[in-house]
Amino acid sequence: MRFLGTCTALAATLAASSVGAQTTVVLNSGLGAAEGATLVDGSRYEARRDGKYTIGFSNVFTGNSWVIQLLEEAQWRADQFPEIERYIVTDANFDPAKQVADIEDMLAQGVDAIVINPTSPVAVVPVLEKAYDAGVAIIIVAADAETEKATVRILADQVKFGRDGGEFLAAAMGGKGKVIALRGIAGISVDTDRWAGAAEAFAKNPEIEVVGEVYAQWSYDQGRQACESLALAHPQIDGVWSSGGAMTQACIEVFSELGRDLVPMTGEANNGFFGAWQKNRDSGFDSIAPQNPTWMVAEGIAAAVGVLNGQDIYTEYQVVSEPFTSADLDKLYRPDLNDSYWVGSILPDDKLKELYGN
Repeated sequence: MRFLGTCTALAATLAASSVGAQTTVVLNSGLGAAEGATLVDGSRYEARRDGKYTIGFSNVFTGNSWVIQLLEEAQWRADQFPEIERYIVTDANFDPAKQVADIEDMLAQGVDAIVINPTSPVAVVPVLEKAYDAGVAIIIVAADAETEKATVRILADQVKFGRDGGEFLAAAMGGKGKVIALRGIAGISVDTDRWAGAAEAFAKNPEIEVVGEVYAQWSYDQGRQACESLALAHPQIDGVWSSGGAMTQACIEVFSELGRDLVPMTGEANNGFFGAWQKNRDSGFDSIAPQNPTWMVAEGIAAAVGVLNGQDIYTEYQVVSEPFTSADLDKLYRPDLNDSYWVGSILPDDKLKELYGN
């Protein structure tokens, strides 16, 4: 299934129910219940079901455009619910100890639900389990944590993300050659899982050699530095596996500036990357764009409200999406928006133009 814009669908997701001001939560159509998921036991949260909720979002960091859009969408989604009296946002800035302290502070403020994008799959577990045991709804989004004490998980298949890119690259390279890799943030499950998927694809092609890899935090600026360093160090590069679209855009520009022929590269559903891809398509450049939607946290907030309202919400959801290909480019690229826009936003078009308009 492919999702382009979801604004129109989401406009109808908050229908008034028959119980006071309570809203009926319908999650994004780009989500599906994961295999083995069951309905949340709503009785755990009955004592909190007063229609006046405090919800906290504990974020990893705000260091790239994907996260900035995520924050905007989460705020917009929270504003749709009259039940949310307070919406608290914290930024761990990559620091697990700060994220733990942030969650402790949320608990002191009496939150009813915590939505978290974990800095570490392990370090945050004790405080999450403490919150869960205290009856707080725990919604894990985007990256995972190693605990069974979570109310809802909303995750993309990050192994598939990496595998899809690796398989594309192997096919485009004819199963042999030298690859450089632009990775995300060390220690975060998203990066680990994506690289595991890529490695799985490369292992099936023993004549592919990964000659260098750098963590570039999914950002354009660091991706540019990393790609330039790798390009200068390796005179032969036959393919680029990238964990993020902004890094791929930067690498396309680096290769062009160095006078190097463009090689197959993997990307992501980012407007700047799509523009660079489209610009170079007629010269033979090709890529693939797995999806990791910015709206996962926004849907985590919606799921938290649904749980607290006592509605039917599953324990785990997975993003249902296939990678975009060159056949999708002309539909997806928005020349009226700048490079920082991530395709598939739930924000209304007027808000997108306010934030990203050229």
